[in-house]
Amino acid sequence: MAKHLFCTDLCLERGEPLAGTGNAPKRALMLAWPRGQWRTPRWESAGMSPELRAAMHAAAKGGLHVALIDKVEAEGSLPTLHAVPEGIYADFTDEAALIRAIGDYVGGKVFEGRHDPRQVIIVCTDSRRDACCARHGFSTYKALVAAADTSKFHIVQATHIGGCRFAASIVVMPQRQRYGRMTAAQAPAFLAALEQGRVYVAAYKGRTDIAEPIQVAEIAAMAWADRNGKAEQSVHLHGELPETVAEGQTLALEAEIAGTKLTISMHAQTFFMQGNCSVVADNEGEDVLRWCLDDVIPLSATP
Repeated sequence: MAKHLFCTDLCLERGEPLAGTGNAPKRALMLAWPRGQWRTPRWESAGMSPELRAAMHAAAKGGLHVALIDKVEAEGSLPTLHAVPEGIYADFTDEAALIRAIGDYVGGKVFEGRHDPRQVIIVCTDSRRDACCARHGFSTYKALVAAADTSKFHIVQATHIGGCRFAASIVVMPQRQRYGRMTAAQAPAFLAALEQGRVYVAAYKGRTDIAEPIQVAEIAAMAWADRNGKAEQSVHLHGELPETVAEGQTLALEAEIAGTKLTISMHAQTFFMQGNCSVVADNEGEDVLRWCLDDVIPLSATP
């Protein structure tokens, strides 16, 4: 029997960078469903009626991120339906009411429920979708649960959220932050950063909805500030992005953070990308052009 090749291992071996891959949903519906019943696609999970499957599929086709969630904590159970970033959750007396709530949310109307002000940390542990998410995600999820202050953080394990080759993959809402290559050992530092309103730079993928080189530059500046004992993380960038990108192309952007101006240089490099273990098993993949950090050079302190 051939040895399983993990997409996370191959991604690391090829040197593909994490920075620049930030992409978090604007809105998401999370339906509590036992992890053992998860299937791929998630709206065909075991125990779902045809009507609920259709509602979940329609929500996904409507542009929402639709996730199934579960937890390992021994106390209590998850409410049926959660809406983020609104932080509303509710139980329903019957399935018809649940399906109506899903449809309403797709249409822009948030269902009635209780408000949960906590930050939501969504950790992919979807073994049905990818072996790496189970391999790395579940241990990280359990470590976060063990370390978290439950009055401040709502932590759930979830179906596929993307970025399998960067497992463990995490989304933090409502901030729309994406993290990857998170480990169980990083859980306390990660939670401490979020509690202080900071980005956890060590596993940060980048700010959502901006160009990849800007994500790379922002993370490089924040990492420089961390290494030099600067608490401030607001980055101001200057420079023009190229209209087209080719292998080996270089780019330099100027950044200002914590009163210091920096020059951040990077280059474009092609990587053979295999997004999940199934792609690896099928010997498929594609070449992607990524921006790779070269150097961060301090220029001067701002007067």
